[in-house]
Amino acid sequence: MAAVEEWMHAVVDAVPQPLWVIGPGGAVAHVNAAAGRLLGYADARGLVGGPSHEALHACRPDGSAYPAHECPIVHASAHGGDPHGFEVFVTSAGRPVDVAWRVAELPLPEHRLLSFVPQASVPTAGGMPSASALRAQVAARHRDPEFGVDVLARDAHVSVRTVQAVLGRAGESPAALIREHRLASAEVLLRDGMAVAAAGYAAGFRDPGTFARAFRRRFGVAPGAVARAAG
Repeated sequence: MAAVEEWMHAVVDAVPQPLWVIGPGGAVAHVNAAAGRLLGYADARGLVGGPSHEALHACRPDGSAYPAHECPIVHASAHGGDPHGFEVFVTSAGRPVDVAWRVAELPLPEHRLLSFVPQASVPTAGGMPSASALRAQVAARHRDPEFGVDVLARDAHVSVRTVQAVLGRAGESPAALIREHRLASAEVLLRDGMAVAAAGYAAGFRDPGTFARAFRRRFGVAPGAVARAAG
């Protein structure tokens, strides 16, 4: 087994792409020179044995704590979740680095290979997304019933509180913004002749009762009345 580990480290060290080996319990097992340079470590051997998640990004770009159980890399390594995605790592100097990452199995038990490539970052102000960027995400994704404030925050690599603060300064609530987009989409679908339940779900509502109540509060009529008027 020791010979296999030595061989694996030699291969990882020979690759010019940043590579990071996650060992048992999520600990850092090995880091190649390219990964160390990208994250600002002159000698990354000091990271070995410590928790990988904390070494890569213990905090989000806005400074809020990033719990390990919320990290898709931890989930992919330990539970077989989606093996690739985009994340923000934090260098030894505290600078955020946007990366595309991928996790793969290795011939050693409980070892995973994490590869990552730096990406062009999305412009932010002080490590936080702009209100316009958050609005654009809501407009593009509100029809997904799984999309919510937590997903909006996760995809922006910030906390829910930060999303609430950014939109709050513009006099908006993220939950209300998502709901308003869903209601507007549902109204269009109803006027186009779609059935009430189908329109609600297609617009992003999971529950018909919640949809009907929200629609009546917003437009003053039941969604069924709009559907009947559309013929």
